[in-house]
Amino acid sequence: MYKIYIDTTERFNKSVILKKDDVEVDKLQGDIDVADSIQKILVKNNLQIKDIEEFIPNPGPGSFTGIKIGITVANVLNWVFGKKKMEDLTKPQYGKMPNIQ
Repeated sequence: MYKIYIDTTERFNKSVILKKDDVEVDKLQGDIDVADSIQKILVKNNLQIKDIEEFIPNPGPGSFTGIKIGITVANVLNWVFGKKKMEDLTKPQYGKMPNIQ
């Protein structure tokens, strides 16, 4: 089965990677829209959401905003499409206290 890895720990250098059996099949990287990039990878590789076993975010540490983006997208997709139960969703690992000003 396929898995999609989402890394948004760097706010302006995100990546969405499609893997099959731990082998990279496709990748989009840069200052990208994560949800749009997932759709592009699925279309390009003639896949549907049901073909994806799991969406795996990088939990951090990294950019606070970046981490929240990746984890939110992955958790919503995993939960809505029945790939994970609520208690199994990924929690962020910020690595430090927030610096909110």
